[in-house]
Amino acid sequence: MLTHITIPQSRYLNQSTTQRYLSFCAQQGTEPQTLTVARRDGKGTVTAHWIGSPDAEKVLLFLHGGGYTQPATEGYYRYFTRLVTDLNASGKTKEVAVLVLAYTLAPEATYPTQLQEAATIVLYLINSTSRSPADVFLSGDSAGGGLTMSLLSHILHPHPDVPRIELSEPLGGALLYSPWVSFRTDHQSFATNAHKDMLPPIMLRRWAAMYLDRTNSNNPEADPGSVSGDSYSEPSTEPAFWWQGLHEVVGDIFIWVGGNEVFVDAVRDFKNVLHHGWKNGGGRTQRFTYVEAPREAHIQPIMDVMTSGEMKSDSQTAIEEWYMARLER
Repeated sequence: MLTHITIPQSRYLNQSTTQRYLSFCAQQGTEPQTLTVARRDGKGTVTAHWIGSPDAEKVLLFLHGGGYTQPATEGYYRYFTRLVTDLNASGKTKEVAVLVLAYTLAPEATYPTQLQEAATIVLYLINSTSRSPADVFLSGDSAGGGLTMSLLSHILHPHPDVPRIELSEPLGGALLYSPWVSFRTDHQSFATNAHKDMLPPIMLRRWAAMYLDRTNSNNPEADPGSVSGDSYSEPSTEPAFWWQGLHEVVGDIFIWVGGNEVFVDAVRDFKNVLHHGWKNGGGRTQRFTYVEAPREAHIQPIMDVMTSGEMKSDSQTAIEEWYMARLER
């Protein structure tokens, strides 16, 4: 399906991120809590949706995956409802809520729109609420993981077309699930894991081109061939020194990837570069966590909940414990 589906077909089949949120709230019998923030350039508003109380002391800003072209599915809302419920019920953490950014999808909007929208919400959280940067955590899966790194890259090296974010202290942390950090599709893991994962290379090339506004004008769904981004849209393009000082932007990093993913080689290479920059810039190694889960697939900690898994996996438990250690009362 992912090899052949077109954007018009996807839009016909799927509700938008906001529509899916409203449907999920109706199913759960909960009142929707939607945040709308005006863009600083005056070009409309940015929308995000709360899971948990908007008054919670700690916020996990989540940037969903889907190749920048697909909306958040019900599975995300189910996953984070369980995570928020379990963290808050533990009695060991400060109250936490998740805020899901309903960023504008490509190809209707192209880079850096999504980065501008993410920056707008971060600025709202640290400037328009009583929260400090340390109360705000960033998280994202797949394309959302790449967008999370784009956001951190922007804070460290401000993008000229994105609202500048100045922090009085580092953000609380960043947790990435299977981040899409490289648009290359020639890593060895694309061959070795081709029949174990859900992501066909042609789909990734098409969606990357849509995000970067690099499609064939005569046929936007055609395979564009090799696609590359810049320092922000494709985080793996930068050397280690680009990331020096990242520990002054975010207090902790957690990168999760499955051993059966086509992305695993790219994520492993990126982790090595990022960790080198983190350490050389003065970041403490114990605040940099990398988990490569053998035999697990793309975003499996989330997919396990999407597919009605009730038992918590080792990966899910490790992620929950990482949050608990950083949200302690």
